[in-house]
Amino acid sequence: MDPELDPQVRHAVEHPAQTARGPEDVQLRVRLAGEPARRALGAHWEEGAPEDAPPGEDRLAAAVLLATLFGDTFWLERAARLPGDVPGCPSAPPSGLLELTRVPGARAAMASVLERSLLTGLLEWGTNPLPEQPPLAVAQAARDLGIPDDGRVYRVVRRRAERFLAREYDGSEELERFVALLTEAEKGHREDGPVLSGETLPPAGPPAPGSAGSGPAPSNPSIADAPEAPRWGVSPSTPAPPPPGQLGRPGEPGEPFPGQAQGGPFPGPGAGGPMAGPGGWPPRQAPAPEEDDSDNLKAWGLVFLAIVAVIVALIFVL
Repeated sequence: MDPELDPQVRHAVEHPAQTARGPEDVQLRVRLAGEPARRALGAHWEEGAPEDAPPGEDRLAAAVLLATLFGDTFWLERAARLPGDVPGCPSAPPSGLLELTRVPGARAAMASVLERSLLTGLLEWGTNPLPEQPPLAVAQAARDLGIPDDGRVYRVVRRRAERFLAREYDGSEELERFVALLTEAEKGHREDGPVLSGETLPPAGPPAPGSAGSGPAPSNPSIADAPEAPRWGVSPSTPAPPPPGQLGRPGEPGEPFPGQAQGGPFPGPGAGGPMAGPGGWPPRQAPAPEEDDSDNLKAWGLVFLAIVAVIVALIFVL
């Protein structure tokens, strides 16, 4: 054993099965120990054991810790290729390795390595099923690791198991549990539990372009709730104009809206001057007030009288 390791780390790497199921702070110390700890874990696989010998618990746990703490999946891939011992699933990983799929933080590394062998094992059972011995450990590992199957494995195997339940194996608790695990795996369910509390999951990705919620959020919450502006460009904040009958009447006060002078007539659509929304029309000038008709009649009467007076005067002179 490397003399550089402190006693706690040395004990941890000498007993990897205990470390894998132990407190997460012990695993953190192993990781911080660096290369000496990595070599010590790898030594469990370099002791000259026969290639086809049943792997011991410490060897399997050492492979999982190497992949989880140091990103070294070499020994984990080797462990996944060892002869399987799950009835009806010869290509599935050894049951001792499946028991370690819930080591804190190990999901990502183990999922990438065990994906193919888990799905192959389930298909093998579905092809030549042993209804008395459903591979619960394989189905649970596939569910807990979140193995995707593109809809081609879980459903087929689940329906095969359901047919057994509908016939002579009705009431089999193991088959019912097997169907439930496959259903959860098919839905993408993953049982975290307290043993996965130390796993760091990736952050949520940005929403897809064009999806709801894409684009920066408005700084003013009221902007998101504002109604769409009218098509002629009046700003949503422009208050609604009063009825036409209340504007333009002499002697009646009224509230002018943006772009209108006090007491002016009601402007047409798009008025509002600088307060109008983008693309708004410029406000029209208010027409000049009309003269009173009685004044016009008096003026024409005086002109007519003056003409009559001139004519009478000319008659007397001539």
